[in-house]
Amino acid sequence: MIYVGTVGEGLWRSDASGEAWAPEPGLRPDARIYSLAVSLDDRLYVGARGVVYRRDGPTWTALALPDPGFEVWALGVHPLGSSVVLAGCRPLALLEMEDDGTRWGSLGLSLPPGTPEPHRPRVTAILFDRGHPEKVWAGVEVGGVFEARGRGRTWVPINEGLPSLDIHALALAADGALLAATPRGVAVYEGERWAPAVSDSPDRYFRALAVKPDEPGTLYAGLGDGPPGTRGTVLISTDSGRYWARTGFPGAGSSVWSVATDPREPGLVVAAAIKGEVFVSRDGSRSWARAPRTFAEIRAVACAP
Repeated sequence: MIYVGTVGEGLWRSDASGEAWAPEPGLRPDARIYSLAVSLDDRLYVGARGVVYRRDGPTWTALALPDPGFEVWALGVHPLGSSVVLAGCRPLALLEMEDDGTRWGSLGLSLPPGTPEPHRPRVTAILFDRGHPEKVWAGVEVGGVFEARGRGRTWVPINEGLPSLDIHALALAADGALLAATPRGVAVYEGERWAPAVSDSPDRYFRALAVKPDEPGTLYAGLGDGPPGTRGTVLISTDSGRYWARTGFPGAGSSVWSVATDPREPGLVVAAAIKGEVFVSRDGSRSWARAPRTFAEIRAVACAP
Protein backbone atom coordinates (compact mmCIF):
# COMPACT_ATOMS: atom_id res chain seq x y z
CA MET A 1 0.00 0.00 0.00
CA ILE A 2 0.98 3.62 -0.58
CA TYR A 3 0.39 6.08 2.25
CA VAL A 4 0.29 9.86 1.83
CA GLY A 5 0.52 12.19 4.81
CA THR A 6 -1.19 15.51 4.21
CA VAL A 7 -1.30 18.76 6.14
CA GLY A 8 -4.95 19.16 7.12
CA GLU A 9 -6.48 16.24 5.20
CA GLY A 10 -5.21 13.36 7.31
CA LEU A 11 -3.65 10.12 6.07
CA TRP A 12 -4.67 8.55 2.76
CA ARG A 13 -3.88 5.17 1.24
CA SER A 14 -3.94 3.46 -2.13
CA ASP A 15 -2.72 0.23 -3.65
CA ALA A 16 0.55 0.33 -5.57
CA SER A 17 -1.17 1.60 -8.71
CA GLY A 18 -2.08 4.90 -7.07
CA GLU A 19 -5.40 4.91 -8.91
CA ALA A 20 -7.97 4.76 -6.08
CA TRP A 21 -7.54 6.52 -2.72
CA ALA A 22 -9.29 6.29 0.62
CA PRO A 23 -8.77 8.07 3.95
CA GLU A 24 -7.14 5.93 6.63
CA PRO A 25 -9.74 5.17 9.32
CA GLY A 26 -8.71 5.70 12.92
CA LEU A 27 -6.97 9.03 12.37
CA ARG A 28 -8.50 12.47 12.42
CA PRO A 29 -9.61 13.46 8.90
CA ASP A 30 -8.15 16.93 9.43
CA ALA A 31 -4.83 15.74 10.92
CA ARG A 32 -1.72 17.74 10.02
CA ILE A 33 0.88 15.08 9.18
CA TYR A 34 4.56 15.89 8.70
CA SER A 35 6.37 12.52 8.64
CA LEU A 36 5.89 8.78 8.13
CA ALA A 37 8.07 5.76 8.97
CA VAL A 38 7.75 1.99 8.71
CA SER A 39 9.44 -0.46 11.07
CA LEU A 40 10.97 -3.81 10.19
CA ASP A 41 7.95 -5.52 11.78
CA ASP A 42 5.60 -3.45 9.57
CA ARG A 43 4.36 -0.97 12.14
CA LEU A 44 3.46 2.33 10.53
CA TYR A 45 4.33 5.51 12.44
CA VAL A 46 2.77 8.89 11.69
CA GLY A 47 4.25 12.15 12.97
CA ALA A 48 1.72 14.90 13.64
CA ARG A 49 1.28 17.85 15.99
CA GLY A 50 1.74 16.81 19.61
CA VAL A 51 1.47 13.11 18.90
CA VAL A 52 2.93 10.10 17.10
CA TYR A 53 0.35 7.64 15.82
CA ARG A 54 1.31 3.95 15.65
CA ARG A 55 -0.57 1.33 13.68
CA ASP A 56 -0.50 -2.27 14.93
CA GLY A 57 -2.47 -4.29 12.39
CA PRO A 58 -5.87 -2.55 12.11
CA THR A 59 -5.46 -0.68 15.41
CA TRP A 60 -4.10 2.84 15.84
CA THR A 61 -2.57 4.09 19.09
CA ALA A 62 -1.90 7.77 19.84
CA LEU A 63 1.44 8.27 21.62
CA ALA A 64 1.24 11.74 23.12
CA LEU A 65 4.40 13.87 23.19
CA PRO A 66 5.48 15.80 26.31
CA ASP A 67 4.66 19.11 24.61
CA PRO A 68 1.43 19.34 22.57
CA GLY A 69 3.08 22.07 20.50
CA PHE A 70 5.76 19.76 19.09
CA GLU A 71 5.40 19.06 15.37
CA VAL A 72 7.04 15.74 14.39
CA TRP A 73 8.95 16.46 11.17
CA ALA A 74 11.08 13.30 11.24
CA LEU A 75 10.73 9.75 12.51
CA GLY A 76 13.41 7.09 12.86
CA VAL A 77 12.81 3.43 13.74
CA HIS A 78 15.66 1.15 14.81
CA PRO A 79 16.51 -1.25 11.94
CA LEU A 80 16.29 -4.33 14.16
CA GLY A 81 12.73 -3.66 15.30
CA SER A 82 10.38 -1.09 16.76
CA SER A 83 11.63 -1.03 20.36
CA VAL A 84 13.60 2.17 19.61
CA VAL A 85 11.75 5.03 17.93
CA LEU A 86 13.07 8.58 17.61
CA ALA A 87 10.95 11.65 16.87
CA GLY A 88 12.47 14.86 15.53
CA CYS A 89 10.47 17.99 16.19
CA ARG A 90 9.85 21.65 15.62
CA PRO A 91 10.61 23.52 17.89
CA LEU A 92 14.01 21.83 17.85
CA ALA A 93 13.93 18.60 19.89
CA LEU A 94 14.93 14.98 19.44
CA LEU A 95 12.88 12.55 21.52
CA GLU A 96 13.18 8.82 22.21
CA MET A 97 10.15 6.64 22.86
CA GLU A 98 10.17 5.01 26.28
CA ASP A 99 7.94 2.41 27.96
CA ASP A 100 6.30 1.47 24.65
CA GLY A 101 5.23 5.03 23.99
CA THR A 102 3.80 6.01 27.35
CA ARG A 103 6.74 8.39 27.84
CA TRP A 104 9.23 10.25 25.66
CA GLY A 105 12.74 11.20 26.79
CA SER A 106 14.86 13.99 25.37
CA LEU A 107 18.16 13.11 23.65
CA GLY A 108 19.46 16.63 24.16
CA LEU A 109 20.11 17.62 20.56
CA SER A 110 20.86 21.33 20.35
CA LEU A 111 22.68 23.75 18.07
CA PRO A 112 26.34 24.36 19.00
CA PRO A 113 27.13 27.56 20.95
CA GLY A 114 27.63 30.50 18.64
CA THR A 115 25.45 29.09 15.84
CA PRO A 116 23.14 31.77 14.46
CA GLU A 117 19.67 30.83 15.64
CA PRO A 118 17.39 30.26 12.61
CA HIS A 119 13.68 30.87 12.76
CA ARG A 120 12.16 27.84 14.46
CA PRO A 121 14.78 25.17 13.62
CA ARG A 122 13.54 21.60 13.25
CA VAL A 123 14.81 18.04 12.92
CA THR A 124 14.00 17.02 9.35
CA ALA A 125 15.86 13.68 9.07
CA ILE A 126 16.76 10.71 11.29
CA LEU A 127 18.86 7.89 9.84
CA PHE A 128 19.97 4.58 11.36
CA ASP A 129 22.76 2.54 9.77
CA ARG A 130 21.19 -0.87 9.07
CA GLY A 131 24.61 -2.52 8.97
CA HIS A 132 25.72 -0.92 12.24
CA PRO A 133 22.54 -0.16 14.21
CA GLU A 134 24.45 1.71 16.90
CA LYS A 135 25.16 4.46 14.35
CA VAL A 136 22.53 7.17 13.90
CA TRP A 137 22.48 10.64 12.36
CA ALA A 138 20.08 13.57 12.53
CA GLY A 139 19.62 16.40 10.05
CA VAL A 140 18.49 19.83 11.21
CA GLU A 141 16.87 22.60 9.20
CA VAL A 142 18.74 24.91 9.69
CA GLY A 143 21.68 23.49 11.69
CA GLY A 144 23.50 20.78 9.73
CA VAL A 145 24.13 17.08 10.30
CA PHE A 146 24.73 15.56 13.73
CA GLU A 147 26.23 12.17 14.55
CA ALA A 148 25.29 10.30 17.73
CA ARG A 149 28.01 9.42 20.22
CA GLY A 150 27.68 7.54 23.48
CA ARG A 151 24.52 5.65 22.48
CA GLY A 152 22.78 8.83 21.40
CA ARG A 153 23.43 10.86 24.52
CA THR A 154 25.84 13.23 22.76
CA TRP A 155 25.32 14.71 19.30
CA VAL A 156 28.34 16.00 17.40
CA PRO A 157 28.00 18.25 14.31
CA ILE A 158 29.77 16.97 11.18
CA ASN A 159 29.38 19.96 8.89
CA GLU A 160 32.80 20.55 7.36
CA GLY A 161 32.32 21.20 3.64
CA LEU A 162 28.51 21.19 3.64
CA PRO A 163 27.14 23.53 0.95
CA SER A 164 24.30 24.48 3.30
CA LEU A 165 23.29 23.81 6.92
CA ASP A 166 19.70 23.53 5.71
CA ILE A 167 19.33 19.72 5.77
CA HIS A 168 16.24 18.22 4.17
CA ALA A 169 16.99 14.48 4.02
CA LEU A 170 19.68 11.89 4.75
CA ALA A 171 20.48 8.53 3.16
CA LEU A 172 23.18 5.88 3.38
CA ALA A 173 24.61 4.47 0.15
CA ALA A 174 25.86 0.93 -0.46
CA ASP A 175 29.51 1.89 0.00
CA GLY A 176 28.83 3.50 3.37
CA ALA A 177 28.79 7.10 2.16
CA LEU A 178 26.37 9.41 3.96
CA LEU A 179 24.27 11.62 1.70
CA ALA A 180 22.53 14.86 2.59
CA ALA A 181 19.90 16.70 0.54
CA THR A 182 20.21 20.49 0.79
CA PRO A 183 18.89 23.56 -1.10
CA ARG A 184 22.25 23.63 -2.90
CA GLY A 185 22.38 20.05 -4.09
CA VAL A 186 23.34 16.67 -2.63
CA ALA A 187 26.48 16.42 -0.50
CA VAL A 188 28.48 13.21 0.09
CA TYR A 189 30.32 12.44 3.36
CA GLU A 190 32.92 9.68 3.65
CA GLY A 191 34.28 10.28 7.12
CA GLU A 192 36.24 13.56 6.91
CA ARG A 193 34.35 16.27 5.04
CA TRP A 194 31.44 16.73 2.67
CA ALA A 195 31.87 16.94 -1.10
CA PRO A 196 29.28 18.05 -3.69
CA ALA A 197 27.59 15.51 -5.91
CA VAL A 198 27.09 16.20 -9.63
CA SER A 199 23.61 16.63 -11.10
CA ASP A 200 22.37 17.15 -14.63
CA SER A 201 19.33 19.11 -13.42
CA PRO A 202 19.42 22.92 -13.41
CA ASP A 203 17.44 22.89 -10.15
CA ARG A 204 19.35 22.51 -6.90
CA TYR A 205 16.62 22.45 -4.26
CA PHE A 206 16.90 18.80 -3.21
CA ARG A 207 14.25 17.75 -0.72
CA ALA A 208 14.05 13.92 -0.53
CA LEU A 209 16.28 10.84 -0.79
CA ALA A 210 15.36 7.14 -1.02
CA VAL A 211 17.39 3.96 -1.57
CA LYS A 212 16.36 1.22 -4.02
CA PRO A 213 15.84 -1.77 -1.69
CA ASP A 214 17.46 -4.46 -3.83
CA GLU A 215 20.28 -2.22 -5.16
CA PRO A 216 21.56 0.05 -2.35
CA GLY A 217 23.98 1.72 -4.76
CA THR A 218 20.93 3.11 -6.58
CA LEU A 219 19.12 6.05 -5.03
CA TYR A 220 16.33 8.45 -5.95
CA ALA A 221 16.12 12.16 -5.15
CA GLY A 222 13.14 14.50 -5.14
CA LEU A 223 13.83 18.15 -5.92
CA GLY A 224 12.57 21.31 -7.54
CA ASP A 225 13.20 25.00 -8.02
CA GLY A 226 12.41 26.09 -4.45
CA PRO A 227 9.86 26.01 -1.64
CA PRO A 228 7.15 25.31 -2.67
CA GLY A 229 8.45 25.89 -6.17
CA THR A 230 6.85 25.89 -9.59
CA ARG A 231 8.37 22.67 -10.93
CA GLY A 232 9.67 19.39 -9.55
CA THR A 233 11.33 16.19 -10.69
CA VAL A 234 12.95 12.93 -9.56
CA LEU A 235 16.58 12.05 -10.34
CA ILE A 236 18.39 8.73 -10.07
CA SER A 237 21.94 7.87 -9.03
CA THR A 238 23.48 4.47 -9.76
CA ASP A 239 26.89 5.21 -8.22
CA SER A 240 25.94 5.68 -4.56
CA GLY A 241 24.98 9.32 -4.90
CA ARG A 242 27.96 10.87 -6.70
CA TYR A 243 26.14 11.61 -9.97
CA TRP A 244 22.42 12.27 -10.44
CA ALA A 245 20.71 11.74 -13.80
CA ARG A 246 17.25 12.40 -15.15
CA THR A 247 14.51 9.76 -15.07
CA GLY A 248 11.30 9.39 -17.03
CA PHE A 249 9.54 11.67 -14.55
CA PRO A 250 6.90 13.81 -16.33
CA GLY A 251 7.36 16.89 -14.16
CA ALA A 252 5.39 18.26 -11.21
CA GLY A 253 3.92 21.70 -10.63
CA SER A 254 5.90 22.16 -7.38
CA SER A 255 9.02 20.72 -5.79
CA VAL A 256 9.01 16.97 -5.17
CA TRP A 257 9.07 16.87 -1.36
CA SER A 258 8.87 13.14 -0.62
CA VAL A 259 10.07 9.90 -2.23
CA ALA A 260 9.52 6.34 -0.98
CA THR A 261 10.45 2.82 -2.08
CA ASP A 262 9.13 -0.60 -1.04
CA PRO A 263 11.26 -3.68 -0.18
CA ARG A 264 8.34 -5.91 -1.18
CA GLU A 265 8.30 -4.43 -4.70
CA PRO A 266 11.81 -3.11 -5.43
CA GLY A 267 10.76 -1.45 -8.67
CA LEU A 268 8.12 0.67 -6.95
CA VAL A 269 8.97 4.36 -6.46
CA VAL A 270 6.42 6.85 -5.12
CA ALA A 271 7.00 10.59 -5.31
CA ALA A 272 4.86 13.43 -3.99
CA ALA A 273 5.06 17.14 -4.77
CA ILE A 274 4.44 19.59 -1.95
CA LYS A 275 1.31 21.02 -3.62
CA GLY A 276 -0.43 17.66 -3.70
CA GLU A 277 0.49 15.67 -6.81
CA VAL A 278 1.40 11.97 -6.44
CA PHE A 279 3.42 9.99 -8.99
CA VAL A 280 4.03 6.23 -9.15
CA SER A 281 6.68 4.23 -11.02
CA ARG A 282 6.60 0.43 -11.12
CA ASP A 283 9.84 0.01 -13.10
CA GLY A 284 12.46 1.80 -11.04
CA SER A 285 11.69 5.33 -12.38
CA ARG A 286 11.93 4.65 -16.12
CA SER A 287 8.23 5.47 -16.54
CA TRP A 288 5.73 7.21 -14.28
CA ALA A 289 1.98 7.62 -13.86
CA ARG A 290 0.39 10.66 -12.25
CA ALA A 291 -2.27 9.67 -9.70
CA PRO A 292 -5.75 11.03 -10.48
CA ARG A 293 -6.21 12.22 -6.87
CA THR A 294 -4.60 15.53 -5.89
CA PHE A 295 -4.25 16.72 -2.30
CA ALA A 296 -3.88 20.19 -0.84
CA GLU A 297 -0.39 19.72 0.68
CA ILE A 298 1.76 16.60 1.07
CA ARG A 299 4.71 16.37 3.46
CA ALA A 300 5.41 12.61 3.51
CA VAL A 301 4.85 9.35 1.64
CA ALA A 302 5.56 5.73 2.66
CA CYS A 303 5.03 2.18 1.44
CA ALA A 304 3.73 -0.36 3.96
CA PRO A 305 1.45 -3.44 4.04
